[in-house]
Amino acid sequence: MADGVSMMIRLKSWTPSLSSVALCAAIAACEGIETETRPPAVTIRDSAGIEVIDNHAPEWDEGSAWTVAQTPEIVIGGQHGAVDADSSHLVWRIGDVVALSDGRIALLSGGEKRVFLFESSGAFSRSIGRVGEGPGEFRIPEHLQVLPGDTLVVWDFMFGPVAYFDSSGRFLRDWRIDVEALFAATRKPNQMSPERVHLPLPDGSFIVEAFLVPRDFIPPFGEPYRAPVEFLRIDSTYAAYSLDRWEEGEAIYLQSGGFPGLPFPFRVQLAAGGTPLSVYVTNTDRYEVHQYSGTGVLRRILRRAADPIPITSGDVQEWKDVLGGSRDWGAWDRAMAELPPREFRPPIIGLLVDSGGYLWVKDKYSRDLARSEWSVFDPAGRWLGSLEIPLWRVEWIGEDMVLGVNQDPDTGVQVVKGYRLNRHGGVHPGGAL
Repeated sequence: MADGVSMMIRLKSWTPSLSSVALCAAIAACEGIETETRPPAVTIRDSAGIEVIDNHAPEWDEGSAWTVAQTPEIVIGGQHGAVDADSSHLVWRIGDVVALSDGRIALLSGGEKRVFLFESSGAFSRSIGRVGEGPGEFRIPEHLQVLPGDTLVVWDFMFGPVAYFDSSGRFLRDWRIDVEALFAATRKPNQMSPERVHLPLPDGSFIVEAFLVPRDFIPPFGEPYRAPVEFLRIDSTYAAYSLDRWEEGEAIYLQSGGFPGLPFPFRVQLAAGGTPLSVYVTNTDRYEVHQYSGTGVLRRILRRAADPIPITSGDVQEWKDVLGGSRDWGAWDRAMAELPPREFRPPIIGLLVDSGGYLWVKDKYSRDLARSEWSVFDPAGRWLGSLEIPLWRVEWIGEDMVLGVNQDPDTGVQVVKGYRLNRHGGVHPGGAL
């Protein structure tokens, strides 16, 4: 009877009446059709001109979720100590890793203080730069960028020279930051001047971090402390645009002198990218990210529903073992016993903006140094969903490739790997995570 009524309703044009509405309700009850309205996946509201986006559920469904291949397409790595000075086996203390438009990979080796260039197959191509203070040389290279046209840019430590190379590794030019102009733009009463470039940006500007405390300031002993800081974007004219004030990495200072810090501390995280440029900042106290324009205007606040991750006694012991199980932890244990218990981990432990302007948020710590979990937000701040990536440290995400670093927990040997990213949903060729 129900099937016949349903067919008649589908084929015949009719005007609803009270009896037909009652009949439809009865049919829905018989067939188990869900009639309740589901809550929205996202709530967007305006707060004094700032868009606040509360994400309650991911937008991806089973068929539309992005996937990452299980097996790497690129593997670069080895161990410190090989004989050949140009060998890829000398890659260690890996810093930034980027991809060129033709699929080649460039990585910054903090151990060798050089940039290594590899073919898309993972085969070693050549090294770029060397230790020194001349053109195209580095003292302590800290940041590596790839700009449109495959120009590679190396930023030296503190405010050293910024070196530009073409895609073949040929030195093009260098540029030196006007430190006097920088300090004049950032100097304020009771504020320490910036000491280094915190984050270079795609347009050649950069972000610095200024501590809002005098140089002779002594933190309080025996209690968690987070130094107040201000992040500022510095443009080509040395105009400074504030990205607001935040609280930097959490630490505990002991009368005995040492301060091994706190397990799973809260830290400020920054990332930037997209067109137009967006700068993302979070202090990780809650699952919330602030999205700024390049001139420091707060555009959006992104939030996501997430369950807190508790800190167990086993987690703390493992953290101690990593720092050094033989050290005397007596003073630290006594100080921690006087404090309220630390219950939860930071909800956000990393930010990254991919080549398409999507924000990736690293939101789960893993003891496994071979994988991590990331949530993806579109440029408008909507949470698309989460992905597990077989990389401990993700360094670069392009249209169809994820690059990062894994590390052997016993030997410390690091390996760069590249995994295929499928943004179109469905099962990734070769298997998906």
